[in-house]
Amino acid sequence: MAASAEEIQAQLESAAHVIMAPPTMVTAEQRHQSEKVLLSFRKLKSPFSTCKHILESSKVDYVLFQAASTIKEGVAREWVLLDKSEVESMRAFLLRYVMEKPHLQSYVRQQILQAVAVIVKRGTVDQKTEDRHRIYDDVSELIHSGNTALQMVACSILISLLNEYSSTSRSSDVGLSWEFHATCKRTFETSDLKKVFVFAVQVLHQFSNDDIPVSGETSVFNKFLSIAEQVLSWEIGRASCRERV
Repeated sequence: MAASAEEIQAQLESAAHVIMAPPTMVTAEQRHQSEKVLLSFRKLKSPFSTCKHILESSKVDYVLFQAASTIKEGVAREWVLLDKSEVESMRAFLLRYVMEKPHLQSYVRQQILQAVAVIVKRGTVDQKTEDRHRIYDDVSELIHSGNTALQMVACSILISLLNEYSSTSRSSDVGLSWEFHATCKRTFETSDLKKVFVFAVQVLHQFSNDDIPVSGETSVFNKFLSIAEQVLSWEIGRASCRERV
């Protein structure tokens, strides 16, 4: 009989406490067994409902990170088995999750958004996502919220997309061919890269008009400056260059 989501969560939290404990507090065997628990979870078939339960229920950051990682890997592994509604529901849930929890640990938030980026990228070719451009509407809403915590979430979304589409060295290792990554990169360069740059320039221009930055704005400014720099240093593929000429 398969373990319930609650049981799996309890096992993961127990394993996480062992892995994060000082070396003098646990034995090598305890650490090894805990690592096996995490590895088994990452290979779980159809893990999405269990991961959703964990994200909604667990208070352990490392376990939240593992749930996000499992979603990211599971999406790539089981993409052909997922229907359009499942994919869109998962993407919407993950985005809503980070929007409603802007004070998540940064490494947890980034991993969740990397899972979103994998979903968006994986749907670039077969259009299984409802509308991959909808994510930019979400970014725009976050930027114009005036809330620095939500603006940082917008930064994280854009950084995740840039990293996922940029090259095979920064893309997630999800078992896809180089040709698939290259096709997605060309599509992103043609239709999305300019949007990301415009977002960055708009925010930088907004902050340049502020006489005295308030608390938190400096971090947002620096993040968007980094995004602009990443776009300007982007290595455009040859096909994309020909299309623009």
